[in-house]
Formats: sequence, structure tokens, C-alpha cells
Amino acid sequence: MLNRNVIALTVAMSFAMTAPAITVLLGGVVGSILAPDPKWATLPVALMVIGGATTSFPAAYLMRLSGRKFGFILASFVGISAGLLAAYAIHREVFALFCVASLLIGSQNSFVQQYRFAAAESVTLNNASKAISFMMLGGIVAAYLGPELATLLSHRFGDQLYAGSFIGLSLLMSGAVISLLFYQITGTQTSQNEQFESPRKIRLLVQQPLFITAIAASTVGVGIMGFIMTVTPLSMHIHNGFSVEDTATVIQSHIIAMYLPSLVSGYLVARYGYYNMMIAGALAMLGCLSIALWDVSFFHYWAALVLLGVGWNFLFISGTTALSYTHRESEKYTVQAVNDSIVFGFQAIAALSAGAILYAYGWQTVLWLCIPLLFILLVWLVYQKQSVKS
Repeated sequence: MLNRNVIALTVAMSFAMTAPAITVLLGGVVGSILAPDPKWATLPVALMVIGGATTSFPAAYLMRLSGRKFGFILASFVGISAGLLAAYAIHREVFALFCVASLLIGSQNSFVQQYRFAAAESVTLNNASKAISFMMLGGIVAAYLGPELATLLSHRFGDQLYAGSFIGLSLLMSGAVISLLFYQITGTQTSQNEQFESPRKIRLLVQQPLFITAIAASTVGVGIMGFIMTVTPLSMHIHNGFSVEDTATVIQSHIIAMYLPSLVSGYLVARYGYYNMMIAGALAMLGCLSIALWDVSFFHYWAALVLLGVGWNFLFISGTTALSYTHRESEKYTVQAVNDSIVFGFQAIAALSAGAILYAYGWQTVLWLCIPLLFILLVWLVYQKQSVKS
């Protein structure tokens, strides 16, 4: 299962995912320094999310024409350029230019999100969940490596605070380019008859119950995770007076919980099936909400965010695995683009609205709004699982 492509993509992800990690960490901080009005401080982070959501279709179209390897390496160079542009924007104190750089980082990330599809295509269909799960482990390295280097280089240019952090981002993206040179172009393993079948219309693809299930699982998982994670630092530090160190511990534990289960989640999907793992992911998120609604102590924040990360992992990996069974070779780019546009478009809406809802209605309202989505998803999953059995 661990072939050359899966390993190359895992190493590349360890470098490539540092770009959004650094932007999430410093985007709002730099924005508060450069923005003409403090209310625009988080705009760079929001633009990164929007950039990822709006580039899914162009990314898929480009790779359909030129191949995965070309698209992935091109995106890495976009990330390198975006890091240098962000450093220059900080040097010149131009907020609009920094926003453009953040948008480009989001666009680069839309290609990185498709690493998981490339990993699934590099192995047999039965091993897809294991390949996706292993590749996601690169996120753990990125979550540590990006912030560490960004902090180390933050004061390297004197008064130009954080310019060095984004130059470091460009250096890390260079590592992704080198790793991707070892990626070999391959196709999904399909039958000979399927390779010559013409693609179906999008309308027919999206009507498949499994297609709806796969997108619903990933969308709810990514959306709720982004919705809660975005406002957790504000709720802890600003509203409830926890220290920056305590808040950072909770967020770091959450990120680890997002990716560490990948050591076993791919095997669990292969062993118990994607329906059962989707249900487990939804239940983990309900557990997160129950704990977070119970109290606002440090432990409750920590336990809730850990369960949130685990739930995201199960839903995202099982949803991506299920999607692999919904398309022919000739349809893969269309299906993957539709999936990522919906999933990350919903994440963009969640991220943009979370702060406003927190400030207007409070932490508990943020949590209560997530419960109906999870109950609807659970009912749908149980119904579909029973339908498949019958």
C-alpha cells in the first residue's frame, strides 16, 4: 500500500500544509497591524479560506488537462510566490497586498487538498482509505513545523515583524516542490471497459445516494470543525480570560487530534466500512458539543476540541473514501471538483460567520447551531446503511 506516490505525497503534504498553518497563526496578527480598521484584521484568514473554495474547479480542470504532477508543482510555486509577496507586503506595510498573498495561499491549498485523491488513485480501490489515512499524517508534521519556523523567524528582519515568517513559508514550500518530483503520474485502477466509458452528466452523478452521503459527511465534518475551531481562541482568551498559553495548548491538541487518528482510521474504514466510521465521526462531534455545553473550564475546552478533531478525521477520511466509489476514471476530476467546492465553500461560510455569531449571541449559540446538522447527518447515514443492507 505504501508505494512511492503515497510516500512522496505524504512528505509533500508535510511541507505544503505549513502555508495555511502559518496563515491561520499570523494572518489575524499581521492584519491587526496593517489593516486600516481593526474590524478587518481577520480578512486575510477569511480570504485564504475563500481562495481555497473558489479554486477547486480551476484546479481540477488544470490537472485534467496537464496531470496531477504539473498541477501540484505549479501550486507549490504559487505558495512560494505568495510567501514572498506577503513578506514584501509586510515590509511595505500594504494591507491589500497582504490580502492578495493570503488569497493565493488559499488557492495553493485547493491543490494540496487534492493530494488525498492522488493518493487514493495510486493504490487499489480496497486500499484507498489506508493510503488517504497515511498521507494525512503529513498534517501532524505541518502543524508543528509551520508555526515553529514562523515563530523562529518572526524577528529576523528587525522592525519588519513577521516578514521572516512568510519567507520561511516560501522555504517550506520549496520542500514540497522537491518531494513532488518523486511523484509518478498514474491513473485510477479501473476495468478496461470502464476506461472507455464516456463521462456521465453532473446531474446523474450528484443524484447517487453514495455521492450525497460522501459529500454530506465531509461537508458537515469540515464545516462544524471550522465553525467551532475558528472561535475557540476568541471564546477562551477574550471572553473567558484564559491565557494565550492555555488557548494555544487547546488548539495544538485539537490539530494533533485531527491528524493522529490517521494512524488507524484508514484501517478502521477498511475493516468496518465507511458508513460505520461516518456514524462514529458524527457521534464524536456530538460528544464534543455535549462537553463544551457542559462547562467552560480548561478541561472542557480541551476535551471538546480533541473530540472535534477525531470526529473531523473520521468523517473526512470516510467521506473521501466513499467518494472514490462514485465515479469512473473519466469522471474523477469533475466529481472531486464538485466535492471540494461544496465542502470548502461551506467551510468558508462557516469561518466567515462564526466570529459574528460568537460576538452577537455567545459561545453556547455557536454550539447549539451545530446540533441539527449532526442529527440530520446521523439519520441519513443510518437510513442509507439500512438501504444498502436490504
